[in-house]
Amino acid sequence: MKAIHLLAAAALLPFAAMAQTPSPQSADPPAQTEPQQSQGASFESLDTNADGRISKTEAAANASVNAQFSSYDLNGDGFIERAEVNKANEPQQPATQPKQ
Repeated sequence: MKAIHLLAAAALLPFAAMAQTPSPQSADPPAQTEPQQSQGASFESLDTNADGRISKTEAAANASVNAQFSSYDLNGDGFIERAEVNKANEPQQPATQPKQ
């Protein structure tokens, strides 16, 4: 009788392992590798040729950056450098009023 129970338990082991394996449908969807236009993009993700600056062509990949290109291109050279982005994103200091 013990032998029958052991054989039955051994026969069920593969099914127990399959029950613990997640099915492909329940797996999380793969993360998106490309930045979406509605979300912010990092400097590096827009600088596709890794030259340290973002051209108008590269900026076109992000609607927000493309629309604000001229406000980021502080020196007007047709490229956005990291220093320009940092300066454009600094909080503006209110003008101090002279003492009377």
